[in-house]
Amino acid sequence: MPTVAVMKERSFSYKWMILSMITFIGIELLLGGVVGEWVMGRYLSHSLLFLLQGVLNLASYFIGGLIIGAVSPGLRMREPAVGAFCSVALMLSLTMFTPYSFIRFSLTKLIIGGIIACFLAYAGAELGEKLTGQRVDA
Repeated sequence: MPTVAVMKERSFSYKWMILSMITFIGIELLLGGVVGEWVMGRYLSHSLLFLLQGVLNLASYFIGGLIIGAVSPGLRMREPAVGAFCSVALMLSLTMFTPYSFIRFSLTKLIIGGIIACFLAYAGAELGEKLTGQRVDA
């Protein structure tokens, strides 16, 4: 039976939560810039563009969680998950300032979007921890 090396999880760090939020937004901007440059000048239907934006948004939570899991000291998996939920809340709060009636804040969007982002960031952080050897599961 192989030995299981698991670092003891540290107390919750608000610093890493905020760094996670910044990372998620930065990754989304980076992905949007790269993909935006690639598709610029090409025809895309509104539906395909909306789908592409959604996929990039979701990918940013997983990739951001992976980065935080890899670079943070010790076991940091809750911070990216909570940071992802807070990022969704931050982005949805901006909809209160938009003049478009179809883009409105709703608690349902916050809960569903927050849970999805939380799960993706947690999964990314777990993979980041495994890749760096800070957490090895049997």
